[in-house]
Amino acid sequence: MARTPKRLVLDAAPLIALLRDEPHADRIVAATGAATASVSTVTLAEITDVLERVHGWSAGVIEETVRGVLGVAVEYVAPTPEIAALAGSLRARHYRRRANDVSLGDCFVLATASADGTIVTSDRALVRTARDEGIEVVVVPGGGGKRPRTRHDASPS
Repeated sequence: MARTPKRLVLDAAPLIALLRDEPHADRIVAATGAATASVSTVTLAEITDVLERVHGWSAGVIEETVRGVLGVAVEYVAPTPEIAALAGSLRARHYRRRANDVSLGDCFVLATASADGTIVTSDRALVRTARDEGIEVVVVPGGGGKRPRTRHDASPS
């Protein structure tokens, strides 16, 4: 019997790479396959912030590009009070400024995925925290097409 893929919860970094049509975007699409994809509305806020503040995109271009690229391919998940409380708890337990700088936005991704999801990300702190919490992770290339190194990776030969 074929295994039903888990719901994928997408982090901001791979979505930004897709929206910017970065050279490794096709590897991100391949990694997600045909599974159902979810995006926290908190992640959507993070995407908007980065595209506008860092990359200089206008709000109109962001809205048009998100609609055009993601369309109906993703399900947007608004955080419930339970998800928000879990995100805060995850941040309180795992955040360490130098050792594990997991963001509150990343903790919303974790909380959204906690019941039945697999996280798709290129963020080291998010990968580390998800693995510590027993949440499955698909690691994809980040900016520049490189996968993040985590303590779970083998050392280079």
